[in-house]
Amino acid sequence: MKEAPAAAPIATPVRPPESAWRAAVEAVRASSARHAASLAQGRLVALRSGEVVLAYRPEASFHRTTVTGQSGRAAVEKLLSEHFGQPTRLVLDDAAAATSPKSLAEVDAEARAAHEVSTDQTVRGHPAIRAALRILGGELEHIQVLERQRTGAPGSDIIDEPPG
Repeated sequence: MKEAPAAAPIATPVRPPESAWRAAVEAVRASSARHAASLAQGRLVALRSGEVVLAYRPEASFHRTTVTGQSGRAAVEKLLSEHFGQPTRLVLDDAAAATSPKSLAEVDAEARAAHEVSTDQTVRGHPAIRAALRILGGELEHIQVLERQRTGAPGSDIIDEPPG
């Protein structure tokens, strides 16, 4: 009798460094929003076992000081160590700031700006809005996006659906 071949082991998915870094920053945020905000301003140079290497642009020096100042480094390294499950050092390599990928804060700001532009265009082009403006003889001066993400389905006519 022939034996059935052994099942291949299920591979554990490996997170890309950006995803793992975002998860680490969110874990820090749960304990210290201030330190997480400053970590998010750092550009991830490397994420290695036991070590996080960040670069800060000159205009982010406040955030650099927040994570390296008196109690900042100890608090950040403690929280990162708890998240990664092993002692983790924070290393700064500001020389790599120009060549490193954008920081989480930069990526989030760009996404927010793109969402606001998209929402502005969607609202201004919506048939119901255009009809109301035509009937009332009005014009839109400014559209302020209050929610970060759209709650209606893409392509739907729902512009302002309550979250829930």
